[in-house]
Amino acid sequence: MAVSIAKISAHKWLIFIACVIFGTLLGIFFQHFETTVPIFKDIANFRIAVRKVDLLALSFGFDFALRMNLGTFVGGVVGLLFIR
Repeated sequence: MAVSIAKISAHKWLIFIACVIFGTLLGIFFQHFETTVPIFKDIANFRIAVRKVDLLALSFGFDFALRMNLGTFVGGVVGLLFIR
């Protein structure tokens, strides 16, 4: 019984995170139109970029970016409504 409750809880978190990501992507999309740029401008824009990590047998890099806009907030609210 406890395993099924944990799966439901994880499923709800995935729905919430998917809604937040989708809202952020919609906000970024609406930033490309002149009429919606002031509404959907970024509230927070944070980026960490490591260009190259060179190990003997492996070389790689990574990039982490966090963008928050009105779409992120709307996606979070919709996500909360979906998981209720």
